[in-house]
Amino acid sequence: MPKKIAVIGGGFSGTMVIRQLIDLGFHGQITRFHSVDSQTLGPAYQTKITSLLLNVRSQNMSAFPDKQDDFCSFLRANFPEFSEPSSFAPRKIYGSYLEKIWNETKQLAKEKNIDLDTKQNQSPAFEEYDTVILATGNELPRIPRELPEELSRTDFFHGNPWHIHFDEIPSDKPIFILGNGLTMVDTVLSLRSNGFQNQILSLSRHGFQMFAHPETAQQATEISSPKNTDLASLLQFFNLERKKRPTEQFLSLIDGHRSNFSGWWLGFSLEEKKRFLHHLRHLWGSIRHRIPSEIEHKITEERNSGGLEVCAGKLVSVKATNNGLTIHYQINGQEKKGDFACLINCTGPEPSISKMNNPVIQTLAKNEWIVADELDYGIKINPGNHLAIGRAPIPIYAMGNLCKGTLWESTAIAELRSQAKLIAKGIMDIN
Repeated sequence: MPKKIAVIGGGFSGTMVIRQLIDLGFHGQITRFHSVDSQTLGPAYQTKITSLLLNVRSQNMSAFPDKQDDFCSFLRANFPEFSEPSSFAPRKIYGSYLEKIWNETKQLAKEKNIDLDTKQNQSPAFEEYDTVILATGNELPRIPRELPEELSRTDFFHGNPWHIHFDEIPSDKPIFILGNGLTMVDTVLSLRSNGFQNQILSLSRHGFQMFAHPETAQQATEISSPKNTDLASLLQFFNLERKKRPTEQFLSLIDGHRSNFSGWWLGFSLEEKKRFLHHLRHLWGSIRHRIPSEIEHKITEERNSGGLEVCAGKLVSVKATNNGLTIHYQINGQEKKGDFACLINCTGPEPSISKMNNPVIQTLAKNEWIVADELDYGIKINPGNHLAIGRAPIPIYAMGNLCKGTLWESTAIAELRSQAKLIAKGIMDIN
């Protein structure tokens, strides 16, 4: 069993892989490397805004794969007003839950004489460790190629949508958001919570509508299964099911097959994966990643009132003015122009390791200790144990977004908690 482990990452994944190691009986040294503003929570749960809710019901948000009631038990003991299992708890409360787990983990390490240390804004000296676990979470979105490099360093561009000083954004002009997913929704609600009243424009390639969870949890229904699981057969299967079922039942069918998604993805050919990324990725994201009905109502009100305009189109150019940006963009082939206070990049985490800003990832990639997967959508791993495939002299494990190219479904709590236990067990099984 390894004696010195480096865990890279300060969010949910880093917390839970350490906790699983300790619960499974690890003895040795664990050093956690994280940024100064991320020791336990990661960006999703650092918010202080109560109106930002989890996108998954509380009954499915336990941090432990084998203790399904853990989060609900925490709510009953500490926040009984939010303890309904089928409700969507505020994210700030989930942050409190993770802080509780981390504090318990540190106490367990102390009681078991495990050397658990944390280092802020440092990169590990890899030669000092037996094993490395990459739990780096979401990387910053890629800077739009239409944005001049000099503008990317100004206050008019917010390249990190999870760390914005909303109260410092001028309110005399509308705001331009690039992207139309869950992060866009969070950004709009955060802007409103901080008093911004001007118009918000959201531009994405497809402009798909966000789907909401049913207001009440749906009873499990009979799940029909596809006979063939190549991409074309799956597409035909889900299209037929969509036509013969009400929307809520169709979404329930999608949820019922959740555990099959990664297996289907692993069975796709490279060409099928590329076709999916080019033609279906955004549609699939809108179906799979849903928002609470309460949040959907707020977004609908914003759109109906004209406060939020969601457009399908593309960015053309961005130029600086004296106190903002002039942005040219296209909708239905027609070019439009507007003056905006700023541009917020909500296009999603950067998947390519060659373009990530993370210095640890860059160092490992330069040394070929890790390599890109065949889609350049993360790092190449063994899907059975999450070991990185490369020239590293020590085992390197990866979890979360870094594994998306291999597993596709690899970013939600349900996947991350299972990955944490799988990796910890794999490390403990090493002789």
